[in-house]
Amino acid sequence: MRSFVVLIVVVSLIGLPGYGQNEKYPVPLKTDKMLFYIQRNHNANTIIYDANFDKNGKLKESQPIEVYWKRYDEQGQRMELRTIEKWYAYGVECHREKDLPNTFKVALVADKNKTFWLKQIASAKAILITEIDNKLSQVGHLYIFADNSGFWPKVKYIELFGEDLETGKKTYQKIIFN
Repeated sequence: MRSFVVLIVVVSLIGLPGYGQNEKYPVPLKTDKMLFYIQRNHNANTIIYDANFDKNGKLKESQPIEVYWKRYDEQGQRMELRTIEKWYAYGVECHREKDLPNTFKVALVADKNKTFWLKQIASAKAILITEIDNKLSQVGHLYIFADNSGFWPKVKYIELFGEDLETGKKTYQKIIFN
């Protein structure tokens, strides 16, 4: 939980709190490389997570995921994460899984307790997998709601949206923090 407070403090010192996932926010254009995205109640700016491939279509060992902003509240331009955002908020740590071919274990720096797996499924094609509501799912996007009314923003809940790998049905989980 402390990590999510840091996440919000670092990148969202301004903005108006909303209530629930904002359906008016633009949805990023899905590309072959996009794994998932994060939106927050503070503004429409979105964090994009792309698979990072080499010229042969294989995930890059040193940096298999590329993370950046889509600044919808400005001109919709791409903006690289700041160093502090990489370290404490939206960055990722990736380690090759020795027992699973073409797979990396992934942790979001804001919450290293939730495990994700980056799996290459074809040349220049990968998916991100985690458990959503006890179902192994391909991650679609996350929504973070934080109360920004106090001195320190406080994450109230996170919503995870995905697709069940076995059935193809939509999966959803809301994690509420006290």
